[in-house]
Amino acid sequence: MSYIHYFTEILAANIYGTSEPSEPTGPIQTQELKGVPSAPGQVIATRETDTSVLIQWAPPKEPNNLIGYYIDQCVHGSKNWTSANHKPHKNTKFVVSGLTTGESYVFRVQAINELGLSDESQESAPLTVKAALTTPSAPYDVALLYCDGHSMVLNWKKPLHSGGAKIKEYYVDKRRSGTTMWREVHIPPLTDRLYKVENLTEGAVYQFQVYAANLAGLGPASKHSEDFTCEAWTMPEPGPAYDLTVGEVRDNSLVVEWQKPVYTGSGPITGYHVEYAKKGTSDWITANEKAVSHRFLKVTGLEVGATYVLRVRAVNSAGVGMASMASDSVTAKTLSEVSCVVDEKSGDIVLSFDHTHLIFKNPDKEDFGTYSVSVTNTQGVSSSYAISTEELTKMLALSYDIRHPVIPLKSELAYKILERGRMRFWLQAEEISSKVTYNFFANNKELSGMGHDVSTGIIEFIMDHFTEENQGTYTCQITDGGGKAQSSLVLIGAVFCKSLCAFSRLPLLSLFTTGPHFSEFLSLQIGDDCSVTLVCKVANLKKESQFHWYREDTEIIPDVKPDLGSGVCKLPIKEFSLKTAGIYKATISDDRGKDMSQINISGKIFDDAINKLSQLAGKSLAAELVINCTATGIQLQCHMKYYTSEMNITWYHGESKLSHSDKIVIGGTPTMATMEVVEPTEKDKGKYHIVITDPENSHKRTLDLSGDGQYFPSLISFPPESIPLFIDNSVVGGLPDVVTIMEKKTLSLTCTVCGDPKPQVSWLKNGSEYVVSLDQGKFASLTIKGVSMEDSGRYTMIVQNKYGGESVDIVVSVYRHGEKIPEAKPTLTPKTIIPPKLPIEMPQPKTQPAAPSTPSPAPSKAVPGKGMKSPTPSRRK
Repeated sequence: MSYIHYFTEILAANIYGTSEPSEPTGPIQTQELKGVPSAPGQVIATRETDTSVLIQWAPPKEPNNLIGYYIDQCVHGSKNWTSANHKPHKNTKFVVSGLTTGESYVFRVQAINELGLSDESQESAPLTVKAALTTPSAPYDVALLYCDGHSMVLNWKKPLHSGGAKIKEYYVDKRRSGTTMWREVHIPPLTDRLYKVENLTEGAVYQFQVYAANLAGLGPASKHSEDFTCEAWTMPEPGPAYDLTVGEVRDNSLVVEWQKPVYTGSGPITGYHVEYAKKGTSDWITANEKAVSHRFLKVTGLEVGATYVLRVRAVNSAGVGMASMASDSVTAKTLSEVSCVVDEKSGDIVLSFDHTHLIFKNPDKEDFGTYSVSVTNTQGVSSSYAISTEELTKMLALSYDIRHPVIPLKSELAYKILERGRMRFWLQAEEISSKVTYNFFANNKELSGMGHDVSTGIIEFIMDHFTEENQGTYTCQITDGGGKAQSSLVLIGAVFCKSLCAFSRLPLLSLFTTGPHFSEFLSLQIGDDCSVTLVCKVANLKKESQFHWYREDTEIIPDVKPDLGSGVCKLPIKEFSLKTAGIYKATISDDRGKDMSQINISGKIFDDAINKLSQLAGKSLAAELVINCTATGIQLQCHMKYYTSEMNITWYHGESKLSHSDKIVIGGTPTMATMEVVEPTEKDKGKYHIVITDPENSHKRTLDLSGDGQYFPSLISFPPESIPLFIDNSVVGGLPDVVTIMEKKTLSLTCTVCGDPKPQVSWLKNGSEYVVSLDQGKFASLTIKGVSMEDSGRYTMIVQNKYGGESVDIVVSVYRHGEKIPEAKPTLTPKTIIPPKLPIEMPQPKTQPAAPSTPSPAPSKAVPGKGMKSPTPSRRK
């Protein structure tokens, strides 16, 4: 390595010139640089938190007067490298922050000196960002909240470090003061930080310690509590508050919150006092002379940079109560502030604090107010931001402009008069896609039947029978992707009269009498019985006039022909729902011409119909919910005039809203809403509600399933006032009406039955011979091994107890090997309900049951109940 020596002189200058040079310095020795540093060594990335990674690397073998390092990051599999630091980092360790949880990254490092950057290091191995999992730290500050002389209520603070996973459990140990043996006081472990220790000795002195556990395991024990004497609290003042938390820390203020005391004393709590002191002192200052009734307080007048602890005392009519456990220490200093901006791409209103964000996806004028953020495992790091109504109004306007770009129009909404009193309304956009949607309104009433042409950008609407009644304002609204546009046309007064000039020489009615036409266009009518009907009127008909119905250009042949004699044509829409929505058309024609009317049953028209049906159905709800036992659980039924899934109907269990799932099956028939609980257990007990809501009212029905064992198959108990059994027929996934089976195979007919008392299960063949199935709990089966042609016939299963029963038929058809499988047709009687207390009249077999005569199956082949497995019954919807 070589060096160069320099001498330095200094000169001064102003507007008049340059001074004489100073005395030269002594020789200055500098290092001659050979080049940039060599590349850093191996880069190792290790997990740190769920948004950061620790990077470590070996220094370059040739540092060449190294200044520092630059660290680059890249999502694994991409080539989008970004810099993690913006000035040289001098150490060989660096924490890369602001990463995405769950994403995999690779890292590389470059060294730099005065001549430039080194080559890049080798990339690190890919690493998925998530916190390294360790056991939690110890809980702390075990406090006594109440004692009745035989038990104590304890509380403690959660660990400062969770170990990278949620705290799942707590364990509490106790011991007598002065002893060394700890004993666990509860099984199973706790999930809350409030616990009542039972069976204590009155007058004894105890100590307690607490452990926390997460997925990684059990953490260390807390420091043991102070000595707690087991003496009943009788003081009239309240006990201590607990769980003090501090937030919104500023240079001169902070906000403290707390929980209500467990022991309230001789009367209700009327307020709270907050006290604070500098850390390490006992000079407590009361922050509020007048007690506050709420459980939070903003403490002001603090000293910037000073560290404080706080405590709370509750107040009742007897006086001020015990002080709470002191809070964790907190330093009065503003560390970071919340900012509020509108994202230029999405239009979202975003609150930002360090690397975290709160995004308003659907901002609304009601979102003004103060928003606070706090950071756990810190000394109260937090901030807040107050959004005023004025600021929110401006941001909403900016957000709207970003989210709703305007579709440019070549021409605004215009009109053109057509033949026979029709009017064409149209506008033209610069460009539209095939996914464009639009709405057309006349005097705020939405009309249907618009069309568009993507190639020209034209959107048009043809109005039949433009008359004096159509005076008003017309508006077209367009949506295409993120863009929107709106255009309006006013046809009133002189402008409206001008639009009718082409027809002014003739009375308006004469415009429509040259051929058959619609005197009243299609409309949707909802009857009081929840029937849904399309109705229109036609006029100027003759015998040859023909009327046709269409849906989506497919002709509909109604059950009842249109009544052209009266001029009123009706089309009932059965089981009205989204499946029956669409564009409906009606045409009337003869040799004089043709007229057409159409209606688009979607959007507002569909919603209005559903709302009307909901209103009628809600008023018709049965007085009580009905319960029905099924093969897979219990079903609640609500009878009403009409049901469709598009209605605003909600089921609740207690206060919890129920959603359709494998456990909860929500559905119905046209006259009944249903909710099935599959395989119910004890936790499914309670009150169930159904609520149907229309724009004006809501209607509710309730059923209480809180009784002991009612309707829960796990308890095998059913109410005696109804037939307490059900049948689910299944043969390897489902028993059909007809079973076709090859000779010498094994036939297994299996049914699921349930009842209290247990039902008698019997099988009959061809209405005479029968065998009795053995008792197998919920399942009963008939198995015939090696079936023969003689085993063909009709089999009947009967289940019955003293409350009644049911019977079902199955046709069995046996064919020989090599023969064509026969097409067996069922000749079955419908399922029969057996009333209570009427015994089954069984015909006696011609021989003893042990050896039934032909053609019944041989006793060695028919094995009722045997060879039966217990599959989970398939769900019947």
